[in-house]
Amino acid sequence: MDGYAPAYVAHNVPLLVVSGLDSTPQDKSKAPEGAIRIASEIPPVESEDAQVLLRHFKDSDAGELAWNAREYSGRNKFRVKTVGRDFNLPARYAQLLQSALPTSPVSKPVLHSALSPLSPDSTLFPDGLLDSKWIEKHQDLVPSAYISFYTFTSDPKLSTLHDNQLKTDINNTKSILSQSGYKTRQIVALLSEKSIVQSPEVEERLANIRKATGLDSKTSLFFLPPQSSPVELQAFVQTIISTIYPVCIEYYRDLSKHSRRKRNRGIIPPPTAPPTSGTSQTLSSQGWNVRYDFKLGVFAEFRQEMDAAVRSYESGYEVLLGADVLETIASWNPRWNEARLLADVFAIRILRCLLWNGNSTAAVRRWQSHRDRIRDFVDRRGKGSATYGWEAWEARWATVMAELVKKASFIEFVGFPLYLQAEKTIPIGERMKPWDYLHHPGYWYRLATRHLMARRILALSIPEEDRSPPGSSPASAIASKAYTYDTYLCPEPHEENPLPGHEGVDHSALIIESLDKGIVEFQRNGQSRFLQELQLLSANENMKQEAWDEALKILRPLWQKMSYRKEGWWNGVEEISWALRKAAVQAGDGGSIIAVDWEMMNKHFTHHPNWHYDLTKSLQGLEAIKARPTVVLHEKEVNSFLSATYTFEYSEGKVGELCSSQLAVKSSAMPTAAPMTMAEIRLNFEGSMKPLILRHVSDMDELNDNSGIISLSKVTLSEISEGGRASLVGETTLIFRPGQTRVFEFSTALREAGDGTAVSATFLMNNDLFDLEYIHTFEPTNVPDVWWGPMSVRKRLVRQNAAAISVLPKPPKLELRFLGLREQYYTNEQIVLQLEVVNEEDADAMANLDVRLLGEGVPAVELKVPPISTGAEGGPTGEDLIGTPLGRIASAASTIVELLIPPVDLPAVYDISMKATYSLVSDLETPIYRSMAMQLDVASPFEANYDFSPRIHPDPWPSLFTHVEGEDAGTEVQAHGLAQKWCLNARYASFAADELIVEDVDVQILGMNGGIQCYTKQLTKTPKDGLQVAPKSLEEAQFEVFTQKISLDDRGTATLDVSLAIKWRRCGEGSAVNTTILGVPRLLVASTEPRVLAAVSYSTKIPSMIHFDVTIENPSNHFLTFGITMEPSEKFAFSGVKQSTLQLVPLSRKSLTFRLLPSVRGEWIGPLHCVIRDRYFQKVLKIAPTEGMRLDKEGILIWIPPEEDL
Repeated sequence: MDGYAPAYVAHNVPLLVVSGLDSTPQDKSKAPEGAIRIASEIPPVESEDAQVLLRHFKDSDAGELAWNAREYSGRNKFRVKTVGRDFNLPARYAQLLQSALPTSPVSKPVLHSALSPLSPDSTLFPDGLLDSKWIEKHQDLVPSAYISFYTFTSDPKLSTLHDNQLKTDINNTKSILSQSGYKTRQIVALLSEKSIVQSPEVEERLANIRKATGLDSKTSLFFLPPQSSPVELQAFVQTIISTIYPVCIEYYRDLSKHSRRKRNRGIIPPPTAPPTSGTSQTLSSQGWNVRYDFKLGVFAEFRQEMDAAVRSYESGYEVLLGADVLETIASWNPRWNEARLLADVFAIRILRCLLWNGNSTAAVRRWQSHRDRIRDFVDRRGKGSATYGWEAWEARWATVMAELVKKASFIEFVGFPLYLQAEKTIPIGERMKPWDYLHHPGYWYRLATRHLMARRILALSIPEEDRSPPGSSPASAIASKAYTYDTYLCPEPHEENPLPGHEGVDHSALIIESLDKGIVEFQRNGQSRFLQELQLLSANENMKQEAWDEALKILRPLWQKMSYRKEGWWNGVEEISWALRKAAVQAGDGGSIIAVDWEMMNKHFTHHPNWHYDLTKSLQGLEAIKARPTVVLHEKEVNSFLSATYTFEYSEGKVGELCSSQLAVKSSAMPTAAPMTMAEIRLNFEGSMKPLILRHVSDMDELNDNSGIISLSKVTLSEISEGGRASLVGETTLIFRPGQTRVFEFSTALREAGDGTAVSATFLMNNDLFDLEYIHTFEPTNVPDVWWGPMSVRKRLVRQNAAAISVLPKPPKLELRFLGLREQYYTNEQIVLQLEVVNEEDADAMANLDVRLLGEGVPAVELKVPPISTGAEGGPTGEDLIGTPLGRIASAASTIVELLIPPVDLPAVYDISMKATYSLVSDLETPIYRSMAMQLDVASPFEANYDFSPRIHPDPWPSLFTHVEGEDAGTEVQAHGLAQKWCLNARYASFAADELIVEDVDVQILGMNGGIQCYTKQLTKTPKDGLQVAPKSLEEAQFEVFTQKISLDDRGTATLDVSLAIKWRRCGEGSAVNTTILGVPRLLVASTEPRVLAAVSYSTKIPSMIHFDVTIENPSNHFLTFGITMEPSEKFAFSGVKQSTLQLVPLSRKSLTFRLLPSVRGEWIGPLHCVIRDRYFQKVLKIAPTEGMRLDKEGILIWIPPEEDL
């Protein structure tokens, strides 16, 4: 917004002056004449807290915030100005000049403001409208609030003296503010040296100061205790600001009321002195209304009431452009331009208020309305809109809108939209024009650039006689220029378009500045076309200024990345390219010259008859180029005249076979272009193909042959090694004439399996003046590719990508097969697999074998290979292949490899992956692969479940009253505790697919917990030749387990960890014996709880009689009493105790015997209702059966054998 006074266009916020924190002394010599000085003898506060408060006040300044309500809703509400102890207020009234003194002693002159049109010494006297100094007065000189900071002493000896000084200073400041005529609010802040707790008389002193100064304790007097934290200091500043802000708003509201009363009064105040000139007249009443409306709008902005400000500005704007103000001013009068300037200021402030309230569409329409009204006014009353002055104003007006939009900082522009939607206040159904929407600032800068260019055109058309400086032209010519040219906010004609040797306006600099601002905005929003347009204009302006390096810096990236090339806008591409070449020639950039000439040879562009179209002549005669350039061009960067395709004749091939392919290069150069000679063409491949190089050799027949449009050449290739990598090289003529298609056909041997794809072709051109590389990438297209034959015969290749080939492996004739595989393999046995490798090729093969076992927890695999035979001393061994060498395998011969897998403990499923890599002796460079995979299932041969039941130990229990001597150190520990007997019954089932022979079944003791000794005894014996176990059969093995506590005093629980070991082998001689370990759940073998065991025996004297014994064990340290009850049954008669009581001492056991006489034979009788009850706990003990009995849910059952078994 250059050209307008900053005070005119800046947003107004309340002014707050902070005194007493800044120790910088004020320069008294800068005080204006008649200024009202506020001074103090008390020094400023210089504590650390004061510096922190000063920084927080400066941080809360709202002068640089964006112009929107969102920014001003926070803590930044004031324009903060910090001073020392002295501050100058402007004089309220103008001083009376000596010439304006009254001639009569009776009359007394009326004094007005120094900025009023009524004061003779004012620049507005007698008929001026407004001056920006009035806004500066309220924004920078007259504060709404004046804050004075003082130190509040805590010394009791000096407190009275200091308090009196504070009262005097505060009252003096208050008196000065009152006498100045301004209604500035006085605020006092006291910084204490000690807290109120340490100085209890503080409250009384503060009350005394408030009473003596008349300050309001809520809004005018603030107290800060000492040793406040940084957060508390910041909160103190925020408290002051938030408290006084409503008071300051009322200050500006009072000023608005004063202006409104004066406007409504409708009386023109008398001037201090009448105008001296005969034609001069005072400001009209309508002019005074304009002043009052402007003031009301400014005061509304101070209060952040934008709706009220818009109404006041609109009212003043309409009156200003009405018939009674601007229409009455002659265009030659200096007041004409002042009135136009004020109209622009009104419009700018209206636009800011509309944007503040989010009325974007209304702001755009208001911008257009002001432009149209001013144009109409200038055409009617001024010098017309066909002048450079009008175009300068149009450019300035567009720039103003751009800067207003940027300062408004719309949050909707964060996502980079091109424009904002219309506000909801627009009536529904109203037809909106595209330019009614508010676009981002880039559009406005672009519009300003157009007007700046039009301004330059009009400036260049100024006649030479009007361009003469004022001192060299006659008075009549100067007067003529004054009536011809509009110089509103722009220079005179002699500065707008100066004569040679004179300084004036740099139009190109103005245009470049506007373009740069627009480029930033369009680049941020990703609008490539507008961006490219402005960049080209900027480069052209730099070239007009002969700033070739700057132009080249813009054009080179633009030429590389412009979208016109992809979109086929060849005129745009051509314009940018020639501009780049022009700048590159002057800047000495040979690379850019070559790049542009390469692209401009394409026949798509305009043909220039006077151009040579010969790349070898591009740099001839250019002295600015000092170094030999090396140019690298890519297909996507330029629209090249050379295009290339690569095709394979067939989509598939096999290793060892020959593959035919063609490279077709077409030249679309200008018909008048010189033939292009390439030094070399490099073809790059992805996958299994080797790079291919074509080198140029001179061939006189082909050099002179320019008749054929299609030229087919078959190239013989040879293999070379460059940089450790093999490449195929061929030699042919690499001359490309305009409109000609050169086809090169190759035949290559496929050496490696996989996918091969032609990626790119690199054309290399070597010249004395430059080196060039053009890289063409082969991209799949929707157009069918062509295979060229003799006599230009074409065969269409309908494939998705003709530049790709799938190289299949050579069909292997090396067979892999296993010999003697078993139906099932088991855990805990070593697995031996025999793999036979059979060579069914027609020639001998050097083979390697790679075997991998895949799965979880795989063991290491060992390969047992027969001795390696090469067939000849020093012959090939195949060591360069992957895997374990197998040596030379003759044709139709075989070799056997053993795979040794160590035993595994857990069932698993493994994958055996085998890959044989071999090469025939006749072609060792071509590896051939043969793969085979097999799943190996390793299962457990057995699974078991277990039954662990108690038995009655035959040995007597030790007595609690028997003394045991201690054992000597070093002797074996003897167990003296309680002994118990158990029976472990293991039932194991065969899950094998084959019959297995079990050699032995045993129990292994893994661990004893709880201080016990243990040993086992096998009850089930295994035959000497082993037990033959059929698949899915169930076998049983019983073991007696004997445990005894080491100490008789040990009452802890004891457990036993054992496992079941089954030794087995496969059927067949020489089979290895394997051991399968099966886990057994942890066994509980000792407890302090009493238990009851039942045993049965058959009488030897009376065959039909059965002895039923009940043994009660008391392993605790307590005397226990048990109640015994035996109920009769219909199935047997018994003899014994029917109901009795049994007492057991600690660590003892007793047995009760019942003689039973059953009434049946050959079946189970029961249940036996024998109840053992603990008398103390009233708990029924469960009876544990032993051999010959079983437990039912109703009780114990006893087996009665038949008579023949007795």
